[in-house]
Amino acid sequence: MKRQILDLGTAQSELTETDLLRICRDLAWSEMATMPGIRSRLGPRLPSSPADDLLDWSPNGLALDSLARMQLATAAAVWCNANDAGFDDIFLAKRNALDWAEAMRRARSAGASGFTFSTSGSTGKRQHIRHAQDSLMDEALSWAQVFQASALPVSRIVTLVPCHHIYGFIWGVLVPKALGVLVLDASHEALPELLAGDLLVAVPDQWQWLAGSARAWPALVQGVTSTAPMPRLLHQQLVVAEAAAPAFLARLLQIYGSTQTGGIAWRDCPDKPYTLAPKRQRSANGGGIDLQLPCGAVVQLALQDELQWTGANEFELLRRSDYCVQVGGHNVSTTWVKEQLLAHSAVQDASVRLDTDAPLSRLKAFVVLKDPEDQAQQASLEDWVMHHFPWYANFSSIRYGAQIPRNALGKHSDWPT
Repeated sequence: MKRQILDLGTAQSELTETDLLRICRDLAWSEMATMPGIRSRLGPRLPSSPADDLLDWSPNGLALDSLARMQLATAAAVWCNANDAGFDDIFLAKRNALDWAEAMRRARSAGASGFTFSTSGSTGKRQHIRHAQDSLMDEALSWAQVFQASALPVSRIVTLVPCHHIYGFIWGVLVPKALGVLVLDASHEALPELLAGDLLVAVPDQWQWLAGSARAWPALVQGVTSTAPMPRLLHQQLVVAEAAAPAFLARLLQIYGSTQTGGIAWRDCPDKPYTLAPKRQRSANGGGIDLQLPCGAVVQLALQDELQWTGANEFELLRRSDYCVQVGGHNVSTTWVKEQLLAHSAVQDASVRLDTDAPLSRLKAFVVLKDPEDQAQQASLEDWVMHHFPWYANFSSIRYGAQIPRNALGKHSDWPT
């Protein structure tokens, strides 16, 4: 029997205390993971448990300085729109995720509404995108309909994705509510035993790790992936059985969308076009995509890619229309990374590209030093990059030379790693 999907009027869309604690833990961990000197002391992101210290950054815990605490408090206030209720400073005196969750509950009870998501780690200036709660729950119900149309059951959701990001929030917080199923936080360091009927939520880098882990899973486990393109061979490796081993997954859905738009479309085969999710349709002008809001109004979504339509509700992706590349689920501006390199006193010129030869998406750099013969400058630069760049803006390799490689037309060209 298929599970009945709740409608928007009856779905329990309000966040519970447990939801808020999960969000606050992931938000705090993610912010601290970008802080120089803190990441090494932070440890891996592990699922919460009653026995832990709930991510404590008090003087007796991680002992963050005042600037770091301000960064954390601002991130929490922005996420829950605490300014709506005049609670801008409520998080500053808090020192752990449990206290944050209570502060967030108070702010929401006092009138803070909706959620604001930061563009997923974009280098350069962060964009903060506000979404209404009913619109996000409506999207979760749309994805529940997609799964209802399949014969495969979903009885539990296991998520490896931090739930303060829009992808993790929708699939790790709201979709479980829409389907009426349990949700379990996990990580590749602490992956539980999967059961038939599980839906595993991850990003391509995590799927790459899982594919190489030689784990044996039950036959009826499904998967969801988003935030970055899913390599075709990896998708096939996960869903196609081989002579020596069964397939990892019965089905893997690739979700197309962004922080700005939420989820837009899906496909379960890399050779198929994307299919629009419910309440999304091709714009009347032919090029874009319209979204029907819960109130009935229709808005056109701002897309970051050029599309080629193959049917009324199906399309292929052609190319990105902005200047970012995707690394580990993060949109990274190569222009911003280059500007950071050029700010180093030892660097004369630099070029930054996506390393297409790396097994996982990473950046590579070509650097012209002011003193090419000074080996100490190389070591100094690499140490500086390691400690000042977020991990997704770091490099798989740095190559040095007298000038940036150019082609016959004088334009910057690629280089071997």
